[in-house]
Amino acid sequence: MIRIKAVDAQNILDVCELTTTQDGVGVAMEGRFCRNAVSIAEANYHPEMHPNAIYHNNVLIGFFMYQRAENQADTATILRFMVDDRFQQKGLEGKALEHVLRGLKIQGVRKVSIVIEHANETVEDLCRSFGFRCTGETDKAGRCYELAL
Repeated sequence: MIRIKAVDAQNILDVCELTTTQDGVGVAMEGRFCRNAVSIAEANYHPEMHPNAIYHNNVLIGFFMYQRAENQADTATILRFMVDDRFQQKGLEGKALEHVLRGLKIQGVRKVSIVIEHANETVEDLCRSFGFRCTGETDKAGRCYELAL
């Protein structure tokens, strides 16, 4: 069973240790900054950003953060979505994204956008399977996709 929980004092360190590297090297050793830690830090300065931990059967498996401006409460942007390498290719990515989208819809969100990194075909395929459509817009981070809920 998938469950979403806000990042808090009890899970923050575990969330920061999640990694998507296939060799299992922790994020501190990936040779780049810890994206989850940076996302969580950024959320402390932007109240419209919401960092969350993803659990499956009470085991931390991933992280996502979305942005939802008060003056545009019907729109959310998924800024970060990841499932730890240990839990990938087990069908959990889809279950987690489904749960995230259902939760956003319950909150009144009608449109969700996400920027997918260039050449990340796995995430593109996952998002397309949920009905996300490429808007044609791109930036240095990737291509923008949108979904009407």
